[in-house]
Amino acid sequence: MSMRLLKNLTFRSKILAMLLLTTLLLSSYSFVLISSIDEVNQVSNEIQHNNIPELTWISYWEKELSNKEHMIESYIANGYCCYFIENYESFLENSKEHTRQELTSVPASLEHVKREIDLLDFMVMNNVNGLLAIEDLAATKNFLKERYLPKLHDIKQELDKAEGNVFSSLNSHSSHFSSIISEALVLLVLLTSGAMIISGVAAYRISANLTQPVQKMIDKVDRISKGEYGLKVDGTQQVELQQLTQSINQMSSRLKDSFHTILNDKIYREQILNSLPVGVITIDEKTAEVSLNYSAKQLLGDEYDKAKKDSLSNNENQLFWGVLTSKEISHNLKVPFQSKEGSHALLISQAELMNQRQEVIGRIVYFIDITETEELEKRMHHSEKLALVGELAAGAAHEIRNPLAVIDGFLSIMNHSFTEEDKQKFYVPLLLMELKRINSIIEEMLMLTKPSAPILKKVYLEDIFNEILPLIEQSSVNELIEFQMNLERVALFIDEKQLKQVFYNVIRNSVEAMDGKGCISIYSKIKDGFYQIFLEDTGSGIPEVLQSSIFDPFLTSKESGTGLGLTIVERIIDNHHGVIKLVSSCETGTVFMIKLPLDN
Repeated sequence: MSMRLLKNLTFRSKILAMLLLTTLLLSSYSFVLISSIDEVNQVSNEIQHNNIPELTWISYWEKELSNKEHMIESYIANGYCCYFIENYESFLENSKEHTRQELTSVPASLEHVKREIDLLDFMVMNNVNGLLAIEDLAATKNFLKERYLPKLHDIKQELDKAEGNVFSSLNSHSSHFSSIISEALVLLVLLTSGAMIISGVAAYRISANLTQPVQKMIDKVDRISKGEYGLKVDGTQQVELQQLTQSINQMSSRLKDSFHTILNDKIYREQILNSLPVGVITIDEKTAEVSLNYSAKQLLGDEYDKAKKDSLSNNENQLFWGVLTSKEISHNLKVPFQSKEGSHALLISQAELMNQRQEVIGRIVYFIDITETEELEKRMHHSEKLALVGELAAGAAHEIRNPLAVIDGFLSIMNHSFTEEDKQKFYVPLLLMELKRINSIIEEMLMLTKPSAPILKKVYLEDIFNEILPLIEQSSVNELIEFQMNLERVALFIDEKQLKQVFYNVIRNSVEAMDGKGCISIYSKIKDGFYQIFLEDTGSGIPEVLQSSIFDPFLTSKESGTGLGLTIVERIIDNHHGVIKLVSSCETGTVFMIKLPLDN
């Protein structure tokens, strides 16, 4: 209970308690000192009341006895006795008067000596006075010599012995003084040392109660300052530090909340920036730091500096990087850009980057990929071109068909009327063949002008290929063509007749490109909701200069071709909401891909 109470004390209370305890310890010495002073006073009183009076009386009696001895020896030597008793009585009266004025009462330890001296005086006043009264001088001297002086010498020896005892007692008291002082000093040293030890231990414990939690707080606060927001400081029982601990924990918690708020806001803004279909590049003028959003990274890659260096050293994309390095304000500049995915058309702009004080701190470059728009424009132009061609073809076809029918009729009559010799002479078979070719061109032109809407029904492409491949094989009797087919059996909603024409035209082109010898592979993939059909041949390929315009009308590399086959194929696939694409073409072969939607 006391330890818990001590832990719950404040530092001020602990320090005051420590000072009070130290004061009490040091104050206890005063009681020891008072006790020592009492002992000293007792010894002093004993000296004052016993030893000093004893020495005084012994000294006085020694002088008195010496005077009496001198008086007696003078009497014995000279023999004058007339005034001996009067002188002796006078000496005794003076002595009594002196003792009454100068000395205190006789100490109890010397009362026996006083009695001996009084007895010695009685011997003079009684015996000597009696002998002198009968004038027996010889007996008087003999009495004084034989009885008085020996008795006086015995008393003097007794006084010497008493004096020795008194001095011995004084020495003992002096030693007692030293022991009392020594004991007091030792006790003072012990108490002082104890107070210092207790104070040191208490100061260490009190400082430890302060420094250890504070050091832990410093470590935790340092970790919080390095980003460990939300880190809690362990609780402490020290009263003053409890409020500080709570404040630090509240600060850490609020920093965590603020950090998460800022981080979420930053992420939200970055998500907005990264969700834009616009490439954004920010350049800090002071630090030269460059940041790219997702669209810019997709196009330029993560290694911005390396891409820039490589492009400039290879004379690639110079127009694009020239805008970035020029630092000139520009708007909607159309530049080409070559990436790993292919060629792009970019619309790029550059503006100043401002801070909240409207100070220029860098540049912001933003661009949008308009490749699809460019392709759409091309397709629109292509469609317009096809529409114009269709109008011209329709008009031409109708105008040509009428006189052509007359020519066809007369040639048919001539073919039936002429002899074989005349037929060869006037090239009638050749004329009929060329007339047939003109009719086929007119049919294709009319189909290009107004293709019929597809009649959709559930069909398996494998069945379509199983019908058209034998026809191609029969028409290529003298040709060594191998067909490899691996199609996933998935039903599609398509116009069977139109798709037969599509695949027939594409496969016939491949057969002609292989010069009657090679392999045609037909396989499929399902991806992103589309059924992808790949037609791969081992022919000589399409010339590179023609690859970008193979679907344009009247474009052909064959002497007998009309240049309308792939154009019609593209129109049919478009009507099925699909895509036909030249995947690759080289000297070892060509790959076409046709994408048809799985659901219509």
